[in-house]
Amino acid sequence: MKTLSVLSGAALAALASGLSFAAHAQEEEQSIELPEILVEGRMENPLSGPTSPSYAAGTLTVPGVGEAQEELSRMPGAVSIVPAENYADTYAHDFEDVMDFTPGVYARKRFGAEVRLSVRGSGLSRSFHMRGLEILQDGVPYNLADGAADFQEVDPLIAQHIEVYKGGNGLRFGSVTLGGAINFVTPTGYTAEAENLVRIEGGSYGTARLHSQTARAQGKTDIFAAMTGNYVEGFRKQEQEQSFRFSGNIGHRFNDRAETRFYLISNTVDQELPGTLTLAQSENAPEMANPGNIALNQQRNVRSIRVANKTALDLGDGDVIEFGGYAGYKRLYHPIFRVLDYRGPLAGLFTRYRSEATLGGHRNIFTLGGDFSWSEVDAKQYTNVSGSRGALAASGTQTATNLKLYAENQFYVLEDVALVGGLQGIMSYRKFENDITPARNDREDFNSVSPRAGVLWDFIDNAQVYGNVTRSYEPPTFSELVQATVFQFVPLDPQRAVTFEVGTRGALETVAWDVAVYHARVKGELINYTVAPAIPASTFNADETIHQGIEVALTLDIGAYGLKALLPDGSRLLLEQAYMFSDFSFDGDPVYGDNKLAGMPPHVYVAALRYTSPAPNGLGWDIAPKVEWVPDGGHVDYANNLEAPGYATLGLEGGVDIADGVRLFVDARNLTDEHYISTYSTITDSTVAATNVFYPGEGRSFFAGLKIAF
Repeated sequence: MKTLSVLSGAALAALASGLSFAAHAQEEEQSIELPEILVEGRMENPLSGPTSPSYAAGTLTVPGVGEAQEELSRMPGAVSIVPAENYADTYAHDFEDVMDFTPGVYARKRFGAEVRLSVRGSGLSRSFHMRGLEILQDGVPYNLADGAADFQEVDPLIAQHIEVYKGGNGLRFGSVTLGGAINFVTPTGYTAEAENLVRIEGGSYGTARLHSQTARAQGKTDIFAAMTGNYVEGFRKQEQEQSFRFSGNIGHRFNDRAETRFYLISNTVDQELPGTLTLAQSENAPEMANPGNIALNQQRNVRSIRVANKTALDLGDGDVIEFGGYAGYKRLYHPIFRVLDYRGPLAGLFTRYRSEATLGGHRNIFTLGGDFSWSEVDAKQYTNVSGSRGALAASGTQTATNLKLYAENQFYVLEDVALVGGLQGIMSYRKFENDITPARNDREDFNSVSPRAGVLWDFIDNAQVYGNVTRSYEPPTFSELVQATVFQFVPLDPQRAVTFEVGTRGALETVAWDVAVYHARVKGELINYTVAPAIPASTFNADETIHQGIEVALTLDIGAYGLKALLPDGSRLLLEQAYMFSDFSFDGDPVYGDNKLAGMPPHVYVAALRYTSPAPNGLGWDIAPKVEWVPDGGHVDYANNLEAPGYATLGLEGGVDIADGVRLFVDARNLTDEHYISTYSTITDSTVAATNVFYPGEGRSFFAGLKIAF
């Protein structure tokens, strides 16, 4: 009954909002002409892929997919765009489901919507929550001001597209982390797939999900609203999940050069925690939960709400300024070894100025921006009585502020060659007040300036090569500074890195590629290790470490290579591939020498053979067998005495248009029912530490959905 209430509430609320706006729209006599739709044809930019996409144009505040691709293609570094249509025929539940073909992004499920998320080894050893990345929705951060985040709040179904800025390429969001930034961009009343859309899904492990959205554009105002209700019993015991997410925006065009947009984002996420197992348990009884997690009824429950505004002004002559702000409130109720009850407000301001002009007869693009963020967390810990609060064990206030300023200039020395220089400054403040033991109060400032330089060469139409060097600077979050087992400041240094990167990307008629090679030298890397399965990991600064690797995405239209005559007119056969090589190690560490860092497999390869067949009446179908291959699971401990086993899984996805605006899709996973390790927590040395740190992957599963657009 609880599930039905959540799901039906989502549908009724979205339907009511749509009917209300429709009634208002009928009373409005003035209408606005919808933006131009890009017709199918030649690829528009190096990030568009080997297909012939047609995307609705965006507005001043929210670019369309094609416009976002064009803007990101001006960056001299590794960036990616994931259009929502790439995962439309899947049960897209978490980061793993939407990022599997994005090279450089490692996302593997621990349980429910909880994943290990890392870009180029950011937060590599973090065994809970997230660190080392900026996660945003429409430029509004999910991170608190100290950098911590719960990515369970993100609903992939509300995205128009996802922008991935790896490493220092996240400059436009003030990102100062090794990993960069991931921004979920929601549709508007102009770019939404349909005025009304309902999506119903169900499948293995008691999965049921209902998503509905409505979009309108009338007069000078447009609106978009989406809600998702999700219920999952879970593959493992103690893994039940319930969530209800809402995202909406309303925009107003004052004229062709001025637009403002307001956002509302709300999340209710309840997630049980099944915990970690030994390797033998994971391979022989993966459905079981850690007995300690059951005894303590461990959970992670989030309530959050954010409101935001973004305003954009076209000043003419290539000058555009954006500015806005956000405010919100978040509560985390988290029964683990204790019951963590953390809650508090957050707020921020941001601005970005972009000027495109001619300097000395050469094209020049200048960007200047900054953002300020603040959060205050009332952090209380109670004894855990079967998941309920017992006696108060600890209490304190965690206050964080960040001021980030950045500037970047692109100067085209030739028509197709740009030299890029940038500078970023950060001033961070952390203060902890212990309510019970004031002697443990403490505060610290973290300040730095980081330069950036690069070059971008458009060597042929729709193809580029680039190179850059970037410095990153990452203060520790409160999870490291005020570690849960001691509840006082732990002396930690910020994590610094210098990253060198070269790459190429392009999109031609039968092939698209995105290749990057990087090498980062990290000083003071924040390394986590598991103390005990029920206790959050402790953290120390490593001396020097090295992160280096190769990221490859390659899509081939193999139907055009000798098979075109055999395929029906209009059909395509694409081989989509992504490969990631990660080589992370200590560099002369006093304890671990040159050992490999624990936390990530060295090789990850995914591929799909996708056949698409349009029908003469406009209805079509597609099918794609998929494979994921991890030949070596990577080191579990820093002493390099224990490795996780490799694995290979097979899947199948596809969809069919059964009527105009009605599509049925299926998503089958792990068809061979492979018992494998999805990911694991890191430890110091498996010969002396407990090794029940493994998260088993899910077994054979089937999901199906029906999408109705009208």
